[in-house]
This record gives sequence, C-alpha cells and structure tokens, in this order.
Amino acid sequence: MKQNTIFFYALDPTHIGAGGYRLGRVDNTVMRDAGSNLPKIPGSSISGACRSAAIYSLPETERAQAMVYARETLDKQNTERTHRGGQDPIAKVFGFAEGDEKGTSQIGMVSFRDAHIFAFPVSTMNGPRWVTTVSRLNEAGCKNVPVPKNETEVLTQKQENTSSRLNIGWLLLDTKAEDIPFPQALLDYDLILMQRIEKALLVVDENLFASIINANLEVRTSVSIDFETGAGVDGALFTYEAVPRGTLYQSAVCFDDDRYPEQASSAPELVKKAMALATQLGLGGMTTRGFGRMQAIWEEVDA
Repeated sequence: MKQNTIFFYALDPTHIGAGGYRLGRVDNTVMRDAGSNLPKIPGSSISGACRSAAIYSLPETERAQAMVYARETLDKQNTERTHRGGQDPIAKVFGFAEGDEKGTSQIGMVSFRDAHIFAFPVSTMNGPRWVTTVSRLNEAGCKNVPVPKNETEVLTQKQENTSSRLNIGWLLLDTKAEDIPFPQALLDYDLILMQRIEKALLVVDENLFASIINANLEVRTSVSIDFETGAGVDGALFTYEAVPRGTLYQSAVCFDDDRYPEQASSAPELVKKAMALATQLGLGGMTTRGFGRMQAIWEEVDA
C-alpha cells in the first residue's frame, strides 16, 4: 500500500453540505466530523470529483473508450454492454460494479481519506493568522512542536511582531513566542504564500480549536429565485455556512499497488491530473456561486 499525504489550500470558501435543513443558527450547515464537531471534506466527495474529472485527464484514445463505457452505464442501465469495467481505464482505477448477469465488480485501487482542517484563518488585531494545534502539526510530520501551557495561552512565531495579548475572534489570549515548525512540502510547493502562513501560524490548546473554528465560519444569506419572474420568492430566505478561503486541509490518498501491481505506475499520475482539474472546478456545493476551488499539494509518505 502506497500512501500520499495531500494538503488542500482553499482558494474560495467551501460548502460541503450536511444534507437538508437543520434547526439552529443557520439553515444549511456544513458537514462535520462526529467526534470533533469540526468541518471536514468527506473522502467520498474528493473521490467523486476526481472520478468525474479523470475522464478528461486521459489521452484522446483512452478518453473515447472511457466515454463509451460511461454512456453505456448511464443509457443502458448496466445491460447490453459492449464494454466492461476491466477494459475501462477509469473503472480499473476507481472501481466498478456491473448489474447484469454477465457483469463483474472490482474494488477501486485508489482510496481517499477525509480531509480535516490543518490550519484555519482567523482575524486578529495584528492581521490575519492561521490557527492550528500540536496534534495536527505532529500528524503532518513536524518535530519538536511547542505546547501551550493551558487554554489561556497561544503560541506565536518568534520572528513575528505580536503584542503580549492577541485576540482570536472574540477570544483574548496571552501570547508566547516560540519556533513553530511547518510542513516542508507546503514550503516547497509555494514558498511565498506558505512562508506567509508559516510566519502567521498560531498554536492553541486542543480544547479551543473547535470553538475557534465554529465561531469564525462564514454565514451567508440567500433567497430562492422564481424562474418565471426572475425575482426572489417571498418567504424563501435561507442561510448557509461556509468554511472561509485560506483554510488548509490535510488528507491522504492510498494506492493498493499490492493487489493491482499492473496499475501501480499509471494510476497515481492519472489521479494527480484528475485532482488538479477537480479542485479547479470546485469541491462541494455552490461552485457556480464562486465556492469550492482548491489547490492540491502532494507529499509522498512511505507506508
């Protein structure tokens, strides 16, 4: 099993809907992890977007073959096939299940993990800062991460000019300057942007992280449109959450090269191309309203 760590940098706000309306401060909430109550991007959302984009990442001859398989899947409802999943370059990587009597199925050789927030942008009196925790830095491979003494202390980078107390949203915390490490893969990808985030990095206590994020999500208001008049529908006002642009997520993509050695060399390249296209088109909902664009940053990790 080969695993790649992957970071997502949000170029736009992100809305991965939880499905339906909820009773609370907003109507449409974002999907959250059940244990931490933090917004996340489900692996199924990443996988679906990549699979849709993968067909446009193939060479022209393979793309035509994949188009035939896709049309037969949609039009003939898994019957009377002339092509099979074992022949399709997309299905062989992402998996397939054929419902007719002669059909077969195969699990995908690539699997996508949920993307969790690694660093979250917040407004402070000293400008924007990115909040993270010790556990997230350790999970990203950073060593010798300093630890805040308690919930009232926030750690800042030594080279940054920060006052003795700093507000994070509505919280006012004591500061302490430390050398906070940062993932090298991010710096290698975009030195200028990631250096800025590194210098503005804050480390807070684990108990505060969820509260800071949930208190600083965007809440937007919209209204349903009457297609006959082109005006807003009376009583159809609704609100929805969004994770702000600038958020850094961490995830992982695994390739099962043990069971599928014949695709071990070609599948990662296809998935990377598909990921680049999918993240530019946007993940999640409301992509036509300027939501969902991301930048994918890959880091190989031995597993």
